[in-house]
Amino acid sequence: MGTRRPTREAYGELAKAHDFYNRALFGGKLPQCLITLQRTKGSYGYLSGDQWASDDDRADEIALNPSHFATRDTKAVPSTLVHEMVHLQQHHFGKPGRGR
Repeated sequence: MGTRRPTREAYGELAKAHDFYNRALFGGKLPQCLITLQRTKGSYGYLSGDQWASDDDRADEIALNPSHFATRDTKAVPSTLVHEMVHLQQHHFGKPGRGR
């Protein structure tokens, strides 16, 4: 049996990427969220706001579809993560646009 820890490796890298982009692009203002891997047909990823609850605390979920990881270039996965982080920003701080 090998010493690899695929769950820890995959989710650890996604958490590091989330923290990096949160600081670099959002000034560290986004709340922490749960990042999951979900095979959702026709979707690269999605945000599900306030979906994870524990007592009175709620957390948002960013789901990424691992089916597309191998078929897209290396910039595509982080791009999808950032796209969903924009939805996270909108969920918590409102959608930018006219009158805002």
